[in-house]
Formats: sequence, C-alpha cells, structure tokens
Amino acid sequence: MSVNLSRASVWGTQEKGELLGQRSGQKRLMVLGTGSGVGKSLVVAGLCRYARNRGLSVAPFKAQNMSNNAAVTKGGGEIGRAQFFQAQAAGLDPDVRMNPILLKPLGNKKSQVVFMGRPLGVYDIQGYRELKKGLAPKLVEIFHEYARQFDVVILEGAGSPAEINLLEEDLVNTRMARWAEADALLLGDIEQGGVFASLYGTWSLLPPEDRKVIRWMGVNKFRGDPTLLQSGFRALEEMTGVPVLGVLDHLGDLPIPDEDSYRVRQKIPQASDTLRILAIEWPHLSNRSDFDPLLGEKGVCVDFVPIGKVPSGKVDCVILPGTRQTSGDLELFRESPLFAWFTRYVKDGGKLVGICGGYQMLGSDILDPGKIESSREWIQGLGLLPFSVRFKNDKIARRVAVRVRPSSLFGSLSGYTGLRGYEIRHGRTISHGQSEMFDLHDPETGAFLGTEGFFSTDGHVWGAPVHGLFEDDTFRSHFLGQCSSRDPVPPAPYRETLEVALDRLSERVHAAFPLLNC
Repeated sequence: MSVNLSRASVWGTQEKGELLGQRSGQKRLMVLGTGSGVGKSLVVAGLCRYARNRGLSVAPFKAQNMSNNAAVTKGGGEIGRAQFFQAQAAGLDPDVRMNPILLKPLGNKKSQVVFMGRPLGVYDIQGYRELKKGLAPKLVEIFHEYARQFDVVILEGAGSPAEINLLEEDLVNTRMARWAEADALLLGDIEQGGVFASLYGTWSLLPPEDRKVIRWMGVNKFRGDPTLLQSGFRALEEMTGVPVLGVLDHLGDLPIPDEDSYRVRQKIPQASDTLRILAIEWPHLSNRSDFDPLLGEKGVCVDFVPIGKVPSGKVDCVILPGTRQTSGDLELFRESPLFAWFTRYVKDGGKLVGICGGYQMLGSDILDPGKIESSREWIQGLGLLPFSVRFKNDKIARRVAVRVRPSSLFGSLSGYTGLRGYEIRHGRTISHGQSEMFDLHDPETGAFLGTEGFFSTDGHVWGAPVHGLFEDDTFRSHFLGQCSSRDPVPPAPYRETLEVALDRLSERVHAAFPLLNC
C-alpha cells in the first residue's frame, strides 16, 4: 500500500492511526529512554529474542540511529550495529529497513547521512534539518511496508523523547510511535542516578498527544532489593497515571554488546588474566564491536586507552581500531602523550595490529585529493607496512569471505577459508609490491573481489581493512597464540556463547517487562 503524505501531515497534524491505517493481529511496541545509554537497544534485543523463541515472527526497527558502530547487510547496505544485533536476536538476516537513517558523526558538527544503507552525503545540522523534511514521509512508507510482514515489531527510540527544542522535527521517538500506532515503554537507568526525576521529567515535558503513547515505565540496571523502589513507583503513577511495569536487574557480565555509541564496553581485569591487549581509543573511534569476541576470552584483558593517556605495565599486543577520521586522528595521535610510548613499543618489537582506519595508518602515506575525509590532501603514515592509501568518493560497503593466503605469519592457518567479515571504507590500498595476506570473495556468489592486508617482514605488525575477523574462533585462537607465549587455551565459541546469552537476556527482559503479554 502506498501512503501519500504531505509535508504538513508528516509533521504531526494527523491523528494516531491515519498514517498507517488499521492493522489486525499485529503488535507494535516501542522502547523509549530517558536518555542515551539507558539500555534501550538491549531491551529491544531481549524482546525480539523472547518473541522469536515463542514462535512469533518479529523484527526490530529504529528510524534513525547516530553511531559510527555500523555493520553491513547482505546487499551491501549499512545499518547501526545495534540493529544488526537485534536482527540476530529476532532470527533475521539484517535489513536496511530496520534502520533507514544512519548518521555517522565526522566531527566539526557534520555527519555522513546514510539512507536505506547508502550514503546521501555529508551534512551539517541545518542541512540535515532540511533534508529530513523529505525523508519523514519515506520513513512512514518504509515502516508500513516492512512491518506488515511480522506478528510483532519492536521499535527503538533514540536518546530522550523530551528534547523540547527538537520535538517539532522528531523522526524517531514519540512521533514515530504515533505513526506506527505503537505502545511505548519509557525506560530509565537507575545506575546513572535520579531515575525518578528522569522518568517524571521526560513524561512531563512531552505534549499531551505524545504522553499518550507512553503506556508503561520501567527501571533498568538495578542492584539491590526492588521493594525499596515501591513507594517511588506508587508516587510516580499517581503523578503521571502511567504504571511502572517492572525492574530489570543489572546484567553483570552477560557477554552481550553494549549500546551503539554511548560508551566503550570494558572488561574488568582479573587476577587470572595472562594476556593484555591495548586498544587505542581514537577520538573518532568506529566499529569497536571488533573487540567483543576478545572481551569474552578467559585470561585476556582488553584495555581501551585514549590518546591522552600513557599505559603502564606489560602489554602483549596493541590494536589500532577503526576511525571515522583516519588522517585527523593520526595527526592527533602524533601530537599526543601516547605517541612516544607507542614509538618505543614498536621499536622494541611489540606486536601491533591495525583494523580498517587503524590499518590505513600503518602504511607509508594517505592521499585524499578530494578531501573526502580530511582537509589535508596528503599525510604521512606510520610507515610500518608497505602500502599507500588513496581515498575515493564511492564507499566500499560489503560482506566478504576471506581466504588466508600462505605466509610465514599465519603458518598452519594458510589456506583457511572459514573467515567472514565486512568492509566499510573509502580508502583504497595501493601495494608497494609485497604480497597481500588475504583473498577476498563475495560470500554469496564466490566472485573474487581482490587481495588485502599486509604484514611486516619480522611478523610483528599486520593489518587489514576487514571488520569481524576475531569473531572466528579458529582465527582468534591463532591470533591470541601469537600475542603471548602462554599455554594454548581453547577459544570460547563466540557465536554459540552469544546465542546462549541472548536467550538468557530474553528471559530476564520478559520477566521485568512482560510487554508481549500486555
């Protein structure tokens, strides 16, 4: 069904139900939050898995996400990593319709706007405000056409719905709930403090038509005796008329990814840790999800270190992760207190790995004649691997099957074809003559896509533009063995562990917020 909407109708002049029409036998629910990082993404994932485990067809949906933590769908489209994870929870192949708008912050008050998986361009805030006037009616159509396939759709809001300076142009919170005819849970994070004020303040700042979509409130990340909260819940319901549905305890060390862009997940060091990996936390860090499989490994500590901090103690491996500002972050790195330590570490033969933007830094130089990612047309690289990088306007976004080429670096892994990953990059690698590490193929057709990745002659430095390599248990085990002389430890089965964790998450979320029974 096509929905013909005027600009005025999309910006809120129509009543609930007029945009999408009536539906039968479907449930549409939304998780809103009092702010960023309160746990919306994980609650949506838990609800999706619970519905799927009960035989319901279910899909996640987030109209707009702001994150540099992205993933790639089968067709080569980009979506937020959280929606990728929620798709896994729902038992679906990720689809760009789950996250039609993805904003990737670039700094300098600008973001790359990705719509339906493809980049539209780079916009400042005023430019985007104009752009989304035209995107709003498309969002409604996309949601309607997609949602009709499922028994249940779980929508996710963004940040807080009570940003009163932005209410008139809301695309993702209460207005999306009204367009979708979704009943919403408003979630507060007690760990941040002031949860009652946050819940009441959010509700009270909303206009009456937006308050109506909030059917329940909930508290997340609680530690302690929930009976201590009951008097507060009664007072909150008296003031708002909205019941508190439940309390979700803190998830502790459940091995699941954190929110998309709020904070870097840390693993608390243990006395039994025998291997320490240092990940440099760039100012424009992207795709930190590459570290999730390492965070689940016993005996492994992953420290995220900002460039303004100098680490102490033994480090077994340094990883340069992805960044949305390769040249800019490299320049800041050179000027930082961390760089002198890093230079000594490399000179002393320390193990070093680069992924995507971090990999591009390892080459001899970076050329950006079109100023796609930087105001600089050329910048000197770290000179640790034999290649140059040239940025091009068209972005590579694709899934890849990876074959390990024979080399002294990977030894017994030579010829291994089990690796799967994805690429998101503007940079093209220009080899200086040395053979690459990996053959890349299309995972669907088997078509050869090229060769990528290099390592140093002493084997201490290597890198590749492919995300997700550490999700492979065999590859991750080999990598950890290279980092240390510790006795080999069987790798934790990452994907199986994640599936078990999703099932546990689903039961805990449902016990706290039984929305599918409401």
